Amino acid sequence: MICTCTMNPSLDYYMEFEKPVQPDSVNRSQLEYYEAGGKGINVSIVLNNLQIPTRACGFLGGFTRDFYITLLQKYEYIQPNFTYIDGNTRINVKLTGQEDETDLNAAGPYITSSDMENLMKKMERLDEGDYFVLAGNCPKYLSSDIHTMLENAVKDKVRVCLDTNAEIIRDVLADGPFLIKRSQAELEAELGRKLSPEETAAEAEAMCRQGAQHVLVLMDSAKEALLACSQGLFACEVVHQEKAVSTVGTGDSLTAGFLMNYLRTGDPLDSFRFGACCGSATAYSKGLATREKIDSFYEKTEIRQLK
Repeated sequence: MICTCTMNPSLDYYMEFEKPVQPDSVNRSQLEYYEAGGKGINVSIVLNNLQIPTRACGFLGGFTRDFYITLLQKYEYIQPNFTYIDGNTRINVKLTGQEDETDLNAAGPYITSSDMENLMKKMERLDEGDYFVLAGNCPKYLSSDIHTMLENAVKDKVRVCLDTNAEIIRDVLADGPFLIKRSQAELEAELGRKLSPEETAAEAEAMCRQGAQHVLVLMDSAKEALLACSQGLFACEVVHQEKAVSTVGTGDSLTAGFLMNYLRTGDPLDSFRFGACCGSATAYSKGLATREKIDSFYEKTEIRQLK
């Protein structure tokens, strides 16, 4: 079983425009639609497209809750298992033109200690060998509770996968999480300086030495991904020579593909290759990766060993 967790999901409202959005004027959209948003949900959607069942958990509430659940009903392999809260699930507005994109992201509702306890009880139902994917930012005031939850999961031999706040990742490294996913931009923000490709690779290797079993890093502009694991350091192209449609969701697709393939093969290198194909499929799609698009990248995707 793969369980994804999105602590602060969003109801994403997309508005598409023929021309760039102009401030201080009326802008009329050509198309509007809603999607269930959040990094953990993105992982579940890509796995759904690969016919892999997931249980989606996190927090939902308010007048947006039921509509969010309705949006998930079109995904056959996603089982919603959210904790309901009093606050309203946030609405994020995505404004897209021909060449530009503007995101208006809300902060999200307050999560109480009681809400967190309810989520932790659901975590206790995971069995040894299950995967738990915590993806997306978490409220800083919950860091201690989240660390305890993840620490207990690792002790129960749940395979913990993290793509979240830097401080949570650093706190859990020594516990031996199964997978850490970062981006070069996130590492640069954490360290407060620009990183060369070599320095970024060194950070990935350092996280392995500190306890992570596998570390995926999406490089600048999603052109390439790195894998650090016990077998060495590897690189794989994600965005190829052609201009990408959008790199949004590329990292989530990389994570989903890695997990899907590892679930079936137990081979981190082949899983890295397949994950990169999923990232490429999303980068060259309007939306998240589909099986057909993923398969189209498999032959042209190769892994290079760096160390």
